[in-house]
Amino acid sequence: MRLGHCLLCVFVLAVSSCAADPRDAYDARVAPESSVPEAASALAGEAADSVNSASEKIANDNEKSPSTTIKKTATTEPREEFYIAPYRGTKVPSDLANSPRLALKVDNAPSALPQQGIQWADIVFEELVEGGLTRFLAIFHAHIPESVGPIRSARSSDVPLLVPFDGALFGSSGSNSAFQKLLETIGVQDAGAYRAPGYYFRRLDRPAPSDLWAKSEKLLDAASSHSYPAQPLWEFDVSDTPRLQGSNQVQGVEVNWGSSDVSFLWDDEVSAWRRFQNGEPHLALDENGEKIAIAPENLIIQFTKYSLTEEVDVNGARIPLAEVAEGSGAAWVLRNGQLLEARWTKPNITVHPQFVDGTGKSISMAPGSTWILLAPRDSAQIIQEQD
Repeated sequence: MRLGHCLLCVFVLAVSSCAADPRDAYDARVAPESSVPEAASALAGEAADSVNSASEKIANDNEKSPSTTIKKTATTEPREEFYIAPYRGTKVPSDLANSPRLALKVDNAPSALPQQGIQWADIVFEELVEGGLTRFLAIFHAHIPESVGPIRSARSSDVPLLVPFDGALFGSSGSNSAFQKLLETIGVQDAGAYRAPGYYFRRLDRPAPSDLWAKSEKLLDAASSHSYPAQPLWEFDVSDTPRLQGSNQVQGVEVNWGSSDVSFLWDDEVSAWRRFQNGEPHLALDENGEKIAIAPENLIIQFTKYSLTEEVDVNGARIPLAEVAEGSGAAWVLRNGQLLEARWTKPNITVHPQFVDGTGKSISMAPGSTWILLAPRDSAQIIQEQD
């Protein structure tokens, strides 16, 4: 507990000097897509082909993409060993047990759409940034796609989210020196574009600053050999009748962030929550450039208090700070077409928040990906199931 409070003090003192990087990317160091040198060494571990996610099941024509088909070992071949992915609760090859975790800061401004690779993330945090827009912190472990983008700069709100992922690799487009020093104090491996420019490239078909992509598979080369194994954040419900005790059947939820409206609607065919943004399906690009719907199996609305810092972005807008370093508050947990009114609790900055029901019992998740929206208080409403 003492360590947690010490880190919290460091965080509070540093926030005031952690403004958004004015350039938001390092143009002088990152080459265009056509002239980026290849990484020097092989990957630390091959990404899994057998990760099971609803986003991979949904293409524009509602057919499964060939690149996301689950591969089955023939009976005449040696049996492949599996283990349960700690953030997903699904089977992945056992050689991924000690693979690095990669956290990437992904843009969600209008110019960033469609993003690429974010549908492969095990966990995605959505947080409010300046101008009423949002930005993602995507955690990859079970499968790390070839590339992810657009990559944008870090924010002080990321620190309490990153600290519990001790030893994770963190990629962003930029941050100032104060934020970089803060990253060093929390045990995160900084692999931003300013430290590892060879692992990023600029897409010539995208407008700046939403043109920076991470060669995410290659970023594993930058991972320390002392990475800590990933630990589960929650239990997974694999019962035949997965029902949250005390939950209600709903059609979905809607969140008004200020400049963007986001909704998630339950799709029974794929057992996941389809994401919509400003009334349109939120699509992401796969590795072949095909559009796939974003549809996590689990959705958490973590109601969050935001305060405006004294720091401003390049347009003069004050940067909001999510107060999630420690504390508690209301939450909605959605899975299997159900919504449970719950609470989140986080004793200190070093641990992940726990999501508990009315009796204080930790809530289990459905196997698959989880999106956590750090939604401002009173910003969300339930979409009731239609008759």
